[in-house]
Amino acid sequence: MKKRNGDVALTIILVIISMALYATHPLVFRNVEHVTIFALSDFAFMPIEVIFVTLIFHRVLASNEKKKKISKLYMVIETFFSEVGTELLRAFAHSDTSLSEIENEIDIKHTWSDKDFKNRTKLIEAYCPEIKMDGGDFEAIDMMLQECRPELLRLLENPTLLEHETFTEVLMAVFHLAEELRLRYDFRELKNADNDHLIGDVRRAYILLGAEWVNYINHMRVHYPYLYSLSVRNNPFKPTCDVQIKE
Repeated sequence: MKKRNGDVALTIILVIISMALYATHPLVFRNVEHVTIFALSDFAFMPIEVIFVTLIFHRVLASNEKKKKISKLYMVIETFFSEVGTELLRAFAHSDTSLSEIENEIDIKHTWSDKDFKNRTKLIEAYCPEIKMDGGDFEAIDMMLQECRPELLRLLENPTLLEHETFTEVLMAVFHLAEELRLRYDFRELKNADNDHLIGDVRRAYILLGAEWVNYINHMRVHYPYLYSLSVRNNPFKPTCDVQIKE
């Protein structure tokens, strides 16, 4: 409200200054016709100014601002995958007994195009993994997530993430899984129904996280080739990976 009142006041002041200057001109130069001609010329050019400012200049500024927001957003996403996302995805994939069905399809190649990555994202979103986990597996994931809990909370509080709906869904799914595991006191005595419930939570986080990881890698490919190279060598979907360059 204060900003709106300030804009109105500024507009009124500028209009008064403009009228005062136009009124001063004939008093100084004694030529009303001259002022009228210039005033009409200014008004005639005004639509072109509006077109230039609103349709061209404003769009350029908006585009630059959007690029800055996306850059900041992917800095946050890169931190997430470096700290917990990649290893969590690796743990999920390790417990996926049907991973071999799509393993070759998500073995990222340096020659992949934007279309290839989009197709793999759709592939993961439609994938139905077969997760096999017991109390020991849940306990290991619980320890991993509880260690990263402060970082997860900071990410959820980050206003930048409001610009990225899918990544917000990933965080919510991972945080929900962390809460479910945190509230279990003995993973060795899980009932079958409770075990199935946790597997359902893992499956949800797994699919969302996997699809987001592919999108993240694609962004790295375009903007940060050196990060892309490392990420390809550290593919969490591969049963064994070695980041060392052999050739």
